[in-house]
Amino acid sequence: MEAADSPLPSNTHLRLSSRSKSRLSLKQRDGSIGNATESSSSFFLMITGQIECAQTSSSSSSLTNTQLYCRYTFSYGPDWIVSHGVTQGITQIAGSRRALKGNDEEGKGSIIVWNFPIEISFQSTNTYGWPRIFLSVYGIDFLGRDVLRGYASMLLPINPGRHTKFVKTYRPISGNALQQFISWLTATQPEYQDTKITARGEGRALTRVVGENNLTLKINLVTTRKDFLSFGYTSK
Repeated sequence: MEAADSPLPSNTHLRLSSRSKSRLSLKQRDGSIGNATESSSSFFLMITGQIECAQTSSSSSSLTNTQLYCRYTFSYGPDWIVSHGVTQGITQIAGSRRALKGNDEEGKGSIIVWNFPIEISFQSTNTYGWPRIFLSVYGIDFLGRDVLRGYASMLLPINPGRHTKFVKTYRPISGNALQQFISWLTATQPEYQDTKITARGEGRALTRVVGENNLTLKINLVTTRKDFLSFGYTSK
């Protein structure tokens, strides 16, 4: 009878305690994994949009009744990496047409529509070297050759949301009148060997450029940011 009234053996308590300890250790492991995923090691910048069109402000422009296409490339600092998307691309060749009345002050000019999509994502640990997009516009001359029409560059929008940007273009010119005449005669405009120079300040002090006032690029972008606050960055 005394054996029947005795409590459970101590081995049973050992088994129960070992199970509870194993469950507790599993919970602790799961909690540590969850905390590791919550803290990010970098912030993200997502850009989506399109290179919509090129506009000319005058019906007497040399770009009227022509065909143009645009090349784009992204430039960014050494601490930035591309997590998704492509860093360069080229649009289709599009012909110009008369702009609708009300697009500019006089209702004149022409428009070249591309509507070329852009989608890219960056990640970094600091804002130094914020990404820029630079564009090169080319046309087709009467001999079927690619002729430079203008360069442009723009800093990607910092604040989240939808942005519509109008970017003026420019192109380099020859150093003297004789070279300018030869370039006009042969229809070979001076170009930059490294087109990324348009997104940088160094190396441009000795180059001569002229603004292409008749050509303006229109770009629509949507900026999305993630984990900026965890790195102490805020926007006013």
